[in-house]
Amino acid sequence: MTFCPRFSRRVSECESIIAYEFNSKSLCAQALNTAADSMSVCVLDGSIKKIPKNDRLAVYGDAAAAAYLCSLWIKGGLPKPDSQDCWTTLRRDLISNDNLTRVGREHGLDKCINMNGGTTRVSSGMVATALEAILGAVEIDGGRDALARVMKHLGLTEHALLGSVKFFPLDNLTHLICIGAFSAAMEFPRRPRPVIPGFA
Repeated sequence: MTFCPRFSRRVSECESIIAYEFNSKSLCAQALNTAADSMSVCVLDGSIKKIPKNDRLAVYGDAAAAAYLCSLWIKGGLPKPDSQDCWTTLRRDLISNDNLTRVGREHGLDKCINMNGGTTRVSSGMVATALEAILGAVEIDGGRDALARVMKHLGLTEHALLGSVKFFPLDNLTHLICIGAFSAAMEFPRRPRPVIPGFA
């Protein structure tokens, strides 16, 4: 698969930084792309293609990273009275936008991001979104174990509450529990219930 030089260089640098080689280079390119103009266009195997923005991959990556982190929380067997506080702390300290921005910049992932023409500065939001998208792309490309290895490599599983995390492949049951816990913890805007005459 042949990319235009702009994306090829970024993909190679990203793979080197996260210590993971993508089977689908275009998936990695999408994770790194914030552009919606001509800077998102590349030649792929002789055909002109527009690489999608990374925002949808970022949503997926945020959920995938939270699910894996939740599995470490559950397997850690933290005391029940403190468990909810521990989970909130882990999420805030490890996969918040602030920490993802810090990790992304420290590892040099900000230099891999493809931006709109005329944009000269990589914002904090771009870095956090790109790292979430990279994690999502890794999970799609290589599965849950690949995601676990990349998160460990980037230091996204290092926390005093977790102790020394070596590597925990996700079994299916733990994965399902974590997806449920993550979904329940998310806050969605709630619409007011419609008032129906004759009903409370």
